[in-house]
Amino acid sequence: MVFSQLLFLYIFMLLLVAAYFLIPNNRWRRGVLIVFSLLFYAFGEPMYVFLMIGLVLADYLFGLLIAHKQSVRWRKTWLILAVITNLGILCLFKYVGFFTDTINAVFGLDIPILQLTMPIGISFFTFQTMSYVIDVYREDVPVQRSFPKLLLYVSFFPQLIAGPIVRYKDIEAQLEDRRVNIVEIQEGLYRFAVGLGKKVLIADNCNTAVSLFYGLKDATVTGQWLGAVFFTLQLYFDFSGYSDMAIGLGRIFGFRFLENFNYPLISGSATEFWRRWHISLGTFFRDYVYIPLGGNRHDQMRNIFVVWFLTGMWHGASWNFILWGVYYGILLLIEKTKLLAFFGARPDSEKHPVSAKIVGAGKWILSHGYCIFITVFGFAIFYFEKGLFAGIGKLFGVGVTGFTDLFTVSVLMEHIWLLTAACVLACPVIPYIGKKLYGLLGEERYYVPMRLYKTACVILLVAASTVQLVGNSYSPFLYFRF
Repeated sequence: MVFSQLLFLYIFMLLLVAAYFLIPNNRWRRGVLIVFSLLFYAFGEPMYVFLMIGLVLADYLFGLLIAHKQSVRWRKTWLILAVITNLGILCLFKYVGFFTDTINAVFGLDIPILQLTMPIGISFFTFQTMSYVIDVYREDVPVQRSFPKLLLYVSFFPQLIAGPIVRYKDIEAQLEDRRVNIVEIQEGLYRFAVGLGKKVLIADNCNTAVSLFYGLKDATVTGQWLGAVFFTLQLYFDFSGYSDMAIGLGRIFGFRFLENFNYPLISGSATEFWRRWHISLGTFFRDYVYIPLGGNRHDQMRNIFVVWFLTGMWHGASWNFILWGVYYGILLLIEKTKLLAFFGARPDSEKHPVSAKIVGAGKWILSHGYCIFITVFGFAIFYFEKGLFAGIGKLFGVGVTGFTDLFTVSVLMEHIWLLTAACVLACPVIPYIGKKLYGLLGEERYYVPMRLYKTACVILLVAASTVQLVGNSYSPFLYFRF
């Protein structure tokens, strides 16, 4: 089951909201959320729901053992076993086939490949359970002695399938006590509706454009780059839309999840991009891999390379994802060593005001142009799971019929308004307008129009998305694959 299904919107959510808010007791409400969350996961993965419950139970016990043992040696032993258990399960389902296939190809062997269906969301919930045990070991959080609370933390359906990767310490208090009022519910519905619109109205239509550009009989350089641009926009609106919906759904039930995206496509460097894109994953690797390896203090270049190799591996068991991770690792290393001159200082604005503005504008254009190029090219690597080098070659004129043709232009003109709308909405235009209106009207005069505006958005976006969903075939979120 996915958020952008009519079954979820008009049956699952209505039943859950009715069951949840008819019960005044938080303890029983936790039970309702657990039952519905397990049903949500079991709808698509009826057998693997027991795997998830078993993993939560294992980490629950590891947490208790770590908290109970005062000996450093035993605490570390239980931690190592917990990490091996979590990563072992992840590797079994996600990487065994990939490793076996690679060994067969390199050494000319014929080792049978274990055929396992990868559980949906395993990359996300294994990281959550593992982070909980690590934080208990570090004494950053107290051990959770209630198994149902820990199960709710991991299985809570908004963030279960594709994140954000929620840290236990960020919602520990909310597992015990949550307060919800009509304003919070409206804010949650608004955020959910915005995410739904991103997915259904923009991302799914970008997917159609990608298929058309990469499906042209005669490939052109322009068509290949436009396909990469639309795929970048599809991936952003698809994944940020899911995060918006997860954050909105959590808020309806009293949970506050941290932001996962902050308009990454306006970034001026790869470093800034990864502070804005999939923030929860970047934070996870920073806190649990980069800093323990030594961070900026010891062998920074090695640490960055290790983190980005693992980031690529996390996204998928395929060489294009590993190459994509290495690609960003190299870019970040280049930026750390300041080899890109346009990130340097500007002229003194007081002594040379005109020169400072010209140079500043030039650097802004260069830095943002550079970031757009590396992002689109990077996600082209991300896209080509098969025929990677042939696909990259076409971007630079190898194996294509020419620079452009009438078919490419025709597909572009058919989707020009989608491209325009997506590019505008990928920038913080709406928050900027809201901020200006707030400053102009003041808090009291701003409050009622904003409530009305958000209510209208919920109605219009859900209605438009419903119309689109009725006519469209099933379209899962891209990050379900990871």
